[in-house]
Amino acid sequence: MLRYAVKRILQLIPVLLGVSLLIFTILYFTPGDPADIVLGENASEETKEEWRDSYGLNDSFVEQYVTYIWNIVTKGDFGSSYKSGQPVTKSILERFPTTFLLAVFCSSIAMIIGVLLGIVAANHQNSWIDTIARIFGMAGISMPVFWLGLLLIMLFSVRLQWFPVSGWYGPRYWVLPSICLGLTHAASLMRITRSSMLDCINQDYVRTARAKGQKEGVITRHHILRNALIPIITAAGNSFGVALGGAMVMEQIFSIPGLGRLMVESINNRDYPMVRGAVLLLAISFSLVNLAVDLLYAGADPRIKAQFASKPRKKAQKEKAGEVA
Repeated sequence: MLRYAVKRILQLIPVLLGVSLLIFTILYFTPGDPADIVLGENASEETKEEWRDSYGLNDSFVEQYVTYIWNIVTKGDFGSSYKSGQPVTKSILERFPTTFLLAVFCSSIAMIIGVLLGIVAANHQNSWIDTIARIFGMAGISMPVFWLGLLLIMLFSVRLQWFPVSGWYGPRYWVLPSICLGLTHAASLMRITRSSMLDCINQDYVRTARAKGQKEGVITRHHILRNALIPIITAAGNSFGVALGGAMVMEQIFSIPGLGRLMVESINNRDYPMVRGAVLLLAISFSLVNLAVDLLYAGADPRIKAQFASKPRKKAQKEKAGEVA
């Protein structure tokens, strides 16, 4: 297991290099001069040229990219913001906890509602409960998240005045954004859970358990759900990773000072170092989530855990056989 985790972490290096090269290339060839945005069009050409030299923008593409990667590897320096002049690392680390907290709330709601509703719908296939669950699933994946957010603001903030319209200053401010983003992910997770459960319900081992007189609750937990966990874990992990990036929309609607809103502001201001740093942080986070999902597979399925341990065992057996020979 440890060897597999280390191997996966090492595989993240070329992935992150590819992401950094892609985002660096896109921003490098994006039309527009950051000097005009930061200094204004009325600034003299000498002032703009001096500003470009201070940020190394007059160097070639290769020189800029190599310098950027070298500073990250050796110093952990993602550069300085064009707009504020502050280090990019400091700015994104100040905003990231808010986005991460929103993603945690969203994923928690999605897993609780989506998994439970999917289990109930699968156990009552073709009943009125299943029909309601499928309608919820179709509505959830079809409804734009920004439209749902505006509806929740109009109902619960403007008309009923139960929750604040915007901000991120306490638990009351967390409810609407978390519910809005969580419901959309819950719909997708419910559909996957229901489908995975239905694939296992009609298996022979389930019929055998029922024939032995096992209780339905025990059959659902230990025989059906456990064998249906792999797709559910995959969907839940992807839901959390997508929530980190999808929180950008919620942060704009509810004026949440998170990483997504910082990225939108930085794009509008041509603050390329801030955009690059935020994208790389999201890429690292998503990659670590996928690693955690792969490791959870071993806990859900003993066969996968055996595969993790099979290679070291085979190697030891070959070495032992060689010594005997």
